Amino acid sequence: MIRIKVPRRFPKASPYTWIAVSVSATVFVALILVNLSRASGFFSSTEPENGSVSGNASVISDAAASGSKAVRFNAPAAPPAGGGDTSGCATNVTGASPACTETPPATAASGKHWNVGFSEEFNGTDYDHNKLTPCFDWNYGDCTSSFNSGYEHYLPSQVTVGGGAAHLVAAPLSPAYSSSACFNSSCTYKSGLLSTARKNGNDPANSYLYSFTYGYVEANLKVVNQQGFFAAWWMLPADPSYNYTYGNFRYEIDILEMLGHDPADMQMHYSWATDSNAYYSPNDTHKNGACADLDYSQAFHRFGVDWEPTYVAFYIDGVKCGQHNATASAPVPNVPMQLILDQMVSNNWQRSVGKPLTNNTLTSDLQADYIRVYQQVAN
Repeated sequence: MIRIKVPRRFPKASPYTWIAVSVSATVFVALILVNLSRASGFFSSTEPENGSVSGNASVISDAAASGSKAVRFNAPAAPPAGGGDTSGCATNVTGASPACTETPPATAASGKHWNVGFSEEFNGTDYDHNKLTPCFDWNYGDCTSSFNSGYEHYLPSQVTVGGGAAHLVAAPLSPAYSSSACFNSSCTYKSGLLSTARKNGNDPANSYLYSFTYGYVEANLKVVNQQGFFAAWWMLPADPSYNYTYGNFRYEIDILEMLGHDPADMQMHYSWATDSNAYYSPNDTHKNGACADLDYSQAFHRFGVDWEPTYVAFYIDGVKCGQHNATASAPVPNVPMQLILDQMVSNNWQRSVGKPLTNNTLTSDLQADYIRVYQQVAN
């Protein structure tokens, strides 16, 4: 309690006067502390008007708080018994404390909630080789060459993990790798790829590292701004015959196809047949559909798709860009699919629009902060 000394020239105060003065001083100090706590300064870490907090807390919206912001302290769940997740998050919840309650932007059906089916956060010094492989399904000992007559041959060495992200690096390859898959049968670039495919196509007993049917898929990516490079984040059926055709339909979901010369154009496609016209894209009506038109190479952005039995919907940074609704002639995939993330170099699409690689000495780093799959389960 704060005491106030009364000058001797005043008459001696009664005990009641001392009590009143003490109470008034206490209230005065309390008011000062409250006002300090509602402004930037010494107490700003407990209720910031701008900025962020670190540790086991997060900033939330609160209309009653100064600056309409308040701090929520999160009690991390204990790791599973016997080890397992040491991030401070509960089992089947991804991320690291305090970000333990992240959910997809898509709404779960009535009576269901989202559950994490797959997560690679790239928080260590290497990715989990039991979840991802640096080669695609048709790896027969020499990894994978270009999908679309590009310059690249994929090599495990071109995938590294550091700084909380995976780095898929495309760089000149000398001597060139001979493959009919590459442009002019010569792969002049080496590049990085990650997929949930089988580790080796020679072994028919090898199962897919991960495949799933329906769910919300998302990767947090930092794309590049260089002509000739191409970021691809996509899904194909988990089919060891490489046919990918079911009846009259051949499925492919391209969550993101980004041509490096235009980092404001995020291409999103769903294809259901070999006919090039049998596809859906929100880009056909407006660049990026309902999502923002901006330079996406300047920061990390979240690219996702909500694949459900009756529709395929594309998202960027939690905003729905567009949605394809299933019909009898344009159905939605109903077979297990695998995930692929890779960086292509000067493929046939880029060359056809006059935007090939023109400087064969450049390197490019496609970064992934995380890859996640959420699926709906009953409450």
